[in-house]
Amino acid sequence: MSTRQAATCVPVLLLALVAVVGCGGMGRFDVAISLDHRGFQTQLSTIPSVEVNLIGVNASEHPVWYSYSINKYWMPDDPQRVTAVRQGQARVVTFGEQPPFRQVVSRTDRIWDKWKSRKAMHLFVLSNYPRSVDNERAGEADVRRLVLPLNKGRWKGYYWGRRTLRLEVTPSGILNHTPPKPQ
Repeated sequence: MSTRQAATCVPVLLLALVAVVGCGGMGRFDVAISLDHRGFQTQLSTIPSVEVNLIGVNASEHPVWYSYSINKYWMPDDPQRVTAVRQGQARVVTFGEQPPFRQVVSRTDRIWDKWKSRKAMHLFVLSNYPRSVDNERAGEADVRRLVLPLNKGRWKGYYWGRRTLRLEVTPSGILNHTPPKPQ
């Protein structure tokens, strides 16, 4: 084999390897959630209790979760929330007036096994803050709902070990500090 042929074969072999290994599938991430306690202190003069639910959702469930009323979801005894928590589909993270103001749901947490068995390809992040949203909207137009893809190929550096999603709950809603690559 000539040097020229070898130089051509290497990229072809690398592409074949990527095709076999695949760029898709559900990735596992460390989800680091911070509470903007200084922002709450400045804006409200106090730090409220805040609950965040992480829910792994598959393709058939996506439309339901995307359009579900967030106001209704946070009502006491809402069946959608209660069922998700009871069945182990949701990971609940709570913040209060005292630290810690940063919590991590590890990629080794057993919840990821549950989500994988359910073929989850989206991570819904739902926050009960801000409390009064008069203009409730579907999807991510509601500042209390963030939808993240779990497809490995959508995250820059996933295959190089960068597997942390950094989220922050602020007085004005949920912020994503690690946006995915465009589709």
